Amino acid sequence: MNFDASERSILAGLADVLIPAGSGFPSASEAGVASAGLDQILEVRPDLAVGLKKILAQAQGRNPAEFVADLQTKDTASFGVLAELVPGAYFLNPRVRSAFGYDGQSARPIDPRPDFLDDGLLQSVIDRGPIFRPTRPE
Repeated sequence: MNFDASERSILAGLADVLIPAGSGFPSASEAGVASAGLDQILEVRPDLAVGLKKILAQAQGRNPAEFVADLQTKDTASFGVLAELVPGAYFLNPRVRSAFGYDGQSARPIDPRPDFLDDGLLQSVIDRGPIFRPTRPE
């Protein structure tokens, strides 16, 4: 589903209500939530597109802050769509992740030392040694 420039502009205004600029962090629109961020989110969550289209149609010509406040109190399901999409797209932006000091997911080697032995809880089992009941051959 495609979003035109007008819809993206409305989304940018709504997104800035949810995530304004401050403390060295960009606003949602500055982070590209309504452009590349929207496209990235809809690649993995295409189910959000229909609800977002409905929200943007309702928001057209309205004050973004008032619309978001109304949405939050009167249509919590639609607000949930907006509240899921906007932060998701925001945190996909490399500049935002860098500002948080988060480099993304990366492979880390597993510590070969078994940490479940640290507290001594299994020591009595280890000291006892292996025990078992022989099974009957069938």
